[in-house]
Formats: sequence, C-alpha cells, structure tokens
Amino acid sequence: MKITQLITIVIPSYNEEKYIYNTLWKISRQRFLGSLEVIIADGDSTDDTLKFIKKASEDFKNLSIKVIKGGKVGYGRNQGAKIVTTPYIIFMDADSILIEQDILMESLKYLETHEIISVKQKSITSEDIKSTYTYKILDWIRKIMPITFCTGCFFLISKDKFDKLGGFDETLQNSEDFWLSKKVKTSKFKILDKHIGQDNRRFLKIGYWGFLKLNILNYINFWNIKWFKQDVGYWN
Repeated sequence: MKITQLITIVIPSYNEEKYIYNTLWKISRQRFLGSLEVIIADGDSTDDTLKFIKKASEDFKNLSIKVIKGGKVGYGRNQGAKIVTTPYIIFMDADSILIEQDILMESLKYLETHEIISVKQKSITSEDIKSTYTYKILDWIRKIMPITFCTGCFFLISKDKFDKLGGFDETLQNSEDFWLSKKVKTSKFKILDKHIGQDNRRFLKIGYWGFLKLNILNYINFWNIKWFKQDVGYWN
C-alpha cells in the first residue's frame, strides 16, 4: 500500500507565517507517489499564515492540504484526527522540518511492530551552539527514560490506537504529547535515526535551562496530572 493511502499528517497552527510554508515544502520533498493529505488545524491566525498555506497548496501539487478550525495545540490535533481516514496519523508542529527525504519511507518499516514512531531532533539555528546541545540532551533524555516520551514535532501513531487512548488531553497546559505517549510501552516506541529540524524559538521563549527543567519536572511528575494542568507559562 502506498504512503498516501496509509498516512495523513496533522499540523496545528497559529501565527506561523515564518515557518509553515517551509514545513510544507519539506513534506512535499519526501519520497512518495501520489497526493499526501495534510490537515492544518488553524487557531484563527492573525498574520499571513493562511496566505502561505494557500501558496503551498498551489506550489506543491503532491500535497492535498485541508485547513480546518483549530485552537490550542491539543484541540487542534484532536480536531484534525477526527477527520483522518487513513490508518495512520503523523502529528507534526508547524515549524517541524523533515531534514532527510526518506523519513516517511523509513517509518513504514516499523508500522507493524511499534505503536508510536518518532525521530531525533536537531537545531537548524547553526549559529546557536546552546540550541544544538540542548536538542542533543533532549534526545538523550528520551532515549534513556524508562517511560515513553514522544514530542509533537513528529508523532506517528495508528488512528485506532490514538482513538483507544482517548486522544490528546485538552485540559493540560503543557506536554499533552508526553502525557499521551507515556501510555504506550517503551518496547513499542521507536525513535528513527532520522531528524526533525527546529530553530531555537522554544529556548528563547523560556530559556535553555527553563526548557530542560520543564522536561525534567514532567518526568518527575509523570503520573501527576495536576502538574500538567498547571499554567507554567509555556503557551504565553
């Protein structure tokens, strides 16, 4: 079965004019035949995000891009998942850059044996050394953790499994992707030796140590849903 018959990509967005076109371009550069469906759940962007999505629809003929009503990240992802008709979903962020062109093809090898498939993260802000090493630390943390820790930058899961797990918890204030993925056994979690590129905007937002600290506190509180319902300033 072709990739286009197996996978739909869901992307939440809000004011992503700086990123969304390049993200869609990199998806279109993946190796596949046919038209791949991409659902973008937009939370009423006030910048030119929708204009760039429209331009991408015109420029990338191998993508079938559908824009739906979104909101906060968890809500947007859930709304996108509701209309997915393929057996598998890839959740991506609006600033996720598929660096290698064979990531989707590589993912196909593990669909039968793993319940969640992710990739490594890599900084595309080459002049920011701290950004480079922070992503390396985050990947190392994910690798050694005794529970599954998948981020929303690339989160591949079957639609059936996603529905059984109840989707993303929309009441959480951060890390709804981690809260969902930890319900899956680590033996069923695969991190490909492939990379998603992201810039340093998350680190500039709450600081490098602040970002690492948030991930450490998430792990310490991994069964304490009250922690994840607290507003820690991540979405401000």
